[in-house]
Amino acid sequence: MDGICDAFGTLKQKASTMKQLQESDDTILIAIIDETYQEDETSDDIEDRSEEYRLELERQFGAPFQEGDIGPSASIPAFLTEILSTQIPLWSLLAGTFFLGKPINENLDAWKAIGKKIHSFFSKPVVLSRNGAAIIAVEAVFEYLGQTPRSIRLVSYRPESMPDADSLGVMERDDHIAEAPDTLFIGFVQHVFEIEADNKTFRVGVAGKEVEIILID
Repeated sequence: MDGICDAFGTLKQKASTMKQLQESDDTILIAIIDETYQEDETSDDIEDRSEEYRLELERQFGAPFQEGDIGPSASIPAFLTEILSTQIPLWSLLAGTFFLGKPINENLDAWKAIGKKIHSFFSKPVVLSRNGAAIIAVEAVFEYLGQTPRSIRLVSYRPESMPDADSLGVMERDDHIAEAPDTLFIGFVQHVFEIEADNKTFRVGVAGKEVEIILID
């Protein structure tokens, strides 16, 4: 898979056969790490506590969650949900333009509104796939500029494996826009975007809820 280190290659078949939510063009996948898996795994009631945690998430966020795994080789149990395009007006339009690498100069404030929807999950240990990470990356660009830019354009996107990813400052320039990684990989992925905004080019890395941004041109 583009951007994922070769060591992950042998796990692609496993990823493709797992029956769990995958992010589509017009949805945003939200993965919340199952905090109960860090507790005593020998406990007799660990499955009951995990299920109660899932139900707690559904009560808190008013959305269905299903069991999943976001870590190849080293399993990372998580609960998965998705934000549908019907819940986030304009997302399908924005995403379709953005991931084609075309300039966007209208409805830019909609990115902030969509970002608020994603941030509502951030009280929990959240991991995002490509679409959610893109929204957080664009937010970071807005914050760096201190204003909403006149225009933005995605130059490139790559999912880099952690902890093997180079620092943002030494990565080579790229112009390829990769597809979203399989859900099974996202627990070990840093999403790397190069985004043009008002004649400046930024490189933004998103890993979980952590965001790093640098100006590269």
